[in-house]
Amino acid sequence: MRSYPANSPEAAARLVCFAILADGRLHENEIALIDEHMIHEAVGLSREGFVQVLLDCCRDLVEEAEQSRVHLLEDARIDRLAADITRPSLRRTVAASILVMSKVDGRISEGEQRLLIKLMERWGLSLDALGE
Repeated sequence: MRSYPANSPEAAARLVCFAILADGRLHENEIALIDEHMIHEAVGLSREGFVQVLLDCCRDLVEEAEQSRVHLLEDARIDRLAADITRPSLRRTVAASILVMSKVDGRISEGEQRLLIKLMERWGLSLDALGE
């Protein structure tokens, strides 16, 4: 998995991309939701930049899958990626964006829940904090 500078828009976007991929499918309406809620701007990227991070994330996962079985939401991976986000305001933005993206299909999948809960616990966030 490629690395991004701490607190960079790409590092933040990658966590949102993990939520998009957490249920094992990339839904067309998820891409539309990125535009509708301006999630790309919330993390500091253009739409094209966000889509590029999503594509890079998929490529990285495919490369990993060629070498061994991929565990997208393993604790060590989430911890490693979460460590790249240290600014409290960016943590809230990422978690809130993940919550919005997770609800797009009418339900939050087990993988989406796992990612969101793990990040919120690691970052010390509550649901109330996401509304701020």
